[in-house]
Amino acid sequence: MKRFKNSVAVVIAMMMCVSMAACGGSNNVEVEPPVDGDGYDNTQSATEDTDTTSTDTDSSSTDTVEIASSSLTGTGPATKEDAFNTEGGNTSAQLKDGDVLVDINFDDNDVDGFMSYTNGGTFDLKNEDGQLVATIKNCGGLDYANQIYWDGFGLSEHCVYTYSFDISSDIERKVEYRLQINGGDYHAYQGEKIDVGPEVTNFTVDFEMAEESDPAPRIVFNMGKMEDMSSDPGEHNIYIDNIKLQVKDASNAIEVSALPTYVNVAVNQMGYKPDDKKFAVVKTETTGDEEFIVCDANTNETVYAGKLGDPIHDYGADIEVRQADFSDFSEEGEYYVYTEEGASYTFGIYDNPYTDIYRDTVLMLYRQRCGIALENNGVFDHPECHTSEAVVYGNESTKVDVSGGWHDAGDYGRYTVSTAKTIADLLNSYQDFGVEDDEMGIPESGNGIPDILDEARVGLDWMLKMQDPETGGVYHKVTCAVFPDTVAPEEETDELILSPISVTATADFAACLAKASVMYKDIDADFSAEALEAAEKAWDYISGLDTFKGFKNPKEIVTGEYSDDKTLDERYWAAVELYLAGYEDTKDFITKTDANDINEDLGWAAVGLYASYDLALCDDSELAAKGKEQIVSFADELVAQSKKTGYFLGFGSNFFWGSNMNVANQGEALYMAEKVTGDAAYGELAKHQLDYLLGTNAMGYCFVTGYGTFSPENPHHRPSQVAGQAVSGMLVGGPNKNLEDPYAIAVLTEESPATSYVDNVQSYSTNEVAIYWNSPLIYLLAAEQ
Repeated sequence: MKRFKNSVAVVIAMMMCVSMAACGGSNNVEVEPPVDGDGYDNTQSATEDTDTTSTDTDSSSTDTVEIASSSLTGTGPATKEDAFNTEGGNTSAQLKDGDVLVDINFDDNDVDGFMSYTNGGTFDLKNEDGQLVATIKNCGGLDYANQIYWDGFGLSEHCVYTYSFDISSDIERKVEYRLQINGGDYHAYQGEKIDVGPEVTNFTVDFEMAEESDPAPRIVFNMGKMEDMSSDPGEHNIYIDNIKLQVKDASNAIEVSALPTYVNVAVNQMGYKPDDKKFAVVKTETTGDEEFIVCDANTNETVYAGKLGDPIHDYGADIEVRQADFSDFSEEGEYYVYTEEGASYTFGIYDNPYTDIYRDTVLMLYRQRCGIALENNGVFDHPECHTSEAVVYGNESTKVDVSGGWHDAGDYGRYTVSTAKTIADLLNSYQDFGVEDDEMGIPESGNGIPDILDEARVGLDWMLKMQDPETGGVYHKVTCAVFPDTVAPEEETDELILSPISVTATADFAACLAKASVMYKDIDADFSAEALEAAEKAWDYISGLDTFKGFKNPKEIVTGEYSDDKTLDERYWAAVELYLAGYEDTKDFITKTDANDINEDLGWAAVGLYASYDLALCDDSELAAKGKEQIVSFADELVAQSKKTGYFLGFGSNFFWGSNMNVANQGEALYMAEKVTGDAAYGELAKHQLDYLLGTNAMGYCFVTGYGTFSPENPHHRPSQVAGQAVSGMLVGGPNKNLEDPYAIAVLTEESPATSYVDNVQSYSTNEVAIYWNSPLIYLLAAEQ
């Protein structure tokens, strides 16, 4: 039988480590049960008179008190060092000599969780006669061309282990065993290439974990082409059995927590404008009067004092919190909030505290550009990448130039549907807030065109290359067959493959190009005409289809699928934007489509809200009313849900892959509601979504790299990993209650949904980045310019 024992009580589900940003995440708003007790007293609708609802997002009253009456004295703001204080971190008592962490003997006729990976090699894996058998058919060209791996244990610093297994092979050859890091450069903590042959080798090695504790390493056997092989040896079997990892000496073992200590007082670390609603959220079990003070960050002098609001149970974090409202305080400077539970990180009050972070979130897209040499970005500079033509899947004799666009996320794939969302957010940022900055530091800066439109053109020009000129259909993505190793973009040199045309890609293309034809008409008339013609051709392709199935990866391709079986929202969006661009043929489709059947949201999979919003702004009163109804309904649900959380969020405890995108999307939707109704209360709640992303959350993280006191430093992002430091201005995915990577499973099993996040390169399901996660944040920051 398979037997596992983990002395640090970490049980890891075996998962294939596939790097993919947000694919398959839900876009639904989860309705939480009403709060018991006195948590919320405000039941006023956000759609009522603006004068009476301007503070509708204030869920609890705060009484201002005289500063002199406060019994609190500030002792200084929280620091980054506070979060990583490991004093008293020696927990070697958890480990005992003789503890068995891994014990697998394959007696149950199963592969017992071992997974397969190939990179140029070919093999089959099975259980035969109570042992693991890898039938090697082709050794490939790399030592790891054929690999099996297993996740489900931890290694503690300074602990001595005994690792053993039985191994044999039909032929004389080398096999590499490794206990390695499961991410980054995948280096081995312990490993060796050993000789194996027909006689069973009972291999045993003692080793000390010489690096920091790793709660989620990986057992690996590499069975590809070794350096001593002059040619492929042909088909043969490798047999593995009785894998065991045991603690030999735990006397010096140090188990350092993989998670930091989170502050009890959370604020927007970038700060506030003088007239903003300003809230800190405090974790506290108290129910009576409790004071808070705002202190000068340089002198610790108290400059404002107040009382915390009523207790609120936050469902996402499963904790009690109270809010500290210091909206009345507007003097410019650097401050922190102090309570009996501790201090917040520093924040500022300035006319525009968001100038730099807005610039860097836009520049993130420039730094993700593909096909160009990145210059003047220090360690992130690189030569041209991915400039070779791509073969069309299923028609390998056809090659197409699809250079350009943006690398999607932590890998270097380029995907039409995620690019479409990115473009939509950029165009809406300009449409709604008129951001005119032409000096942001991109190559096109200074050309007289707002940089945000120049950056959007990068995606639009690439999308035009993705359209098949004969049919009008649009290819779903261009990637290599597998995700790359941790390499710089120019070092991914495998063959580029155009995955098949999809309905969602074609419809998203039509929507974006149609809208662009309107927005660029006075900037570049030739491009405007080309964009509209391409959009109409894409619509003709869709109109000629008999079925509207979602995209599925071809079996040879394992990069991000972005599968979406609900295509009506994409087709509706295309129809709306084409109609607004003057293409009357789609009006009938719009009027006959029941808006309740539309997948309404602002994600890559659910795009209906983009259509409803632009429809709500159009001159046709009947269609505008249809769009407005959808926008207001969506926003009102967010308002209702925000009253059941301490952090003003609109989705309760439904933290899924890319939850930070969901927060930013909901902020964008709330601003849309403000635009179509004139109700400022929606905008105030939208601003709270930005507060959340920049620090007012259950962990106190500013989720944007390079900003705030406490922010991610180890994103799952290959250029950052290669450079050894994080690119600034990237929004990480954030909490994901589903724990969809081995590292997250190892360290987050005891965490609440709202704290299911870890700043580690291995955690692609919580700490990856993506262009379409940054784009709604750009929208929220554009609102502040």
